[in-house]
Amino acid sequence: MTDESPDLPYNKAGLDKSFSKGLILLRHLATCEAPAGISDLSAALGMTKSNVHRLLQTLAAYGFVHKNAKSRYSPSLRYWEMGYEVWLHSRAGQVALNDADGLALKANCLVHITLAAEESQELILYDRIGTPIAHPMRRLWPTGTRVPIWRIINGWSDFVAFQIAYIAAKPEVELTSRRDEISRHLEDSGLTYEGLAEHVTAARDLGYAENLGSGLENIEGTACAFRDETGAPVGVLSTIYDRDGSRDGRREDTRRLNRLYAHSISRSLGFRDPN
Repeated sequence: MTDESPDLPYNKAGLDKSFSKGLILLRHLATCEAPAGISDLSAALGMTKSNVHRLLQTLAAYGFVHKNAKSRYSPSLRYWEMGYEVWLHSRAGQVALNDADGLALKANCLVHITLAAEESQELILYDRIGTPIAHPMRRLWPTGTRVPIWRIINGWSDFVAFQIAYIAAKPEVELTSRRDEISRHLEDSGLTYEGLAEHVTAARDLGYAENLGSGLENIEGTACAFRDETGAPVGVLSTIYDRDGSRDGRREDTRRLNRLYAHSISRSLGFRDPN
């Protein structure tokens, strides 16, 4: 669904090579569908077996990996525990989560909270409210999903609402300064930079973005960005509901509530709109 991040540059000047290799090893283990052996890991990562063994021994000593009876390795729950602590201490995420409950209840819809990871130019699904286990969005957008900010998600035909909402909340100069980069990403998609710019302009005029991607034909929804005290967008609040049987009145109510709750999150984070 999204492109893999490039390998960490453990051979880059100024970085600790051993620590970098340990991070690469941990990340690779987290993506393995089954416990992996030293030979498999060595071949996959281009490291010597002795290097992989030493790193695994260190990670196991600190409780980050588990070694089974067949001498194969997998990440331990320590990895998850650290991630949960980060999740729990995200101020923007927790503030948004509090408001998402009210939005899901009043709009009778599913709500996604997406946070920005500017360091990697990605958006990360932080949490969801009201998603039934069998709902297709749970399969397509599991918690923790990372998607690019500036390019179409693999398998989709257009940008999705939370991407547009986030871009629309950023200064216009950032979109224009990335024109060449965005155009390269769109070369094989049939879309253009001008098409993205039109989506962004529409979202700014309306105060929300609407679903555009073709991944789910029977799903509607809107998305609104929220900001921190500096005015920078830090995340997006999205509504999702089944298209079948939806009425114009429901659409308008959902759009209004989405904007209202996104603005509430921004105020709670210290943003004061000068307008």
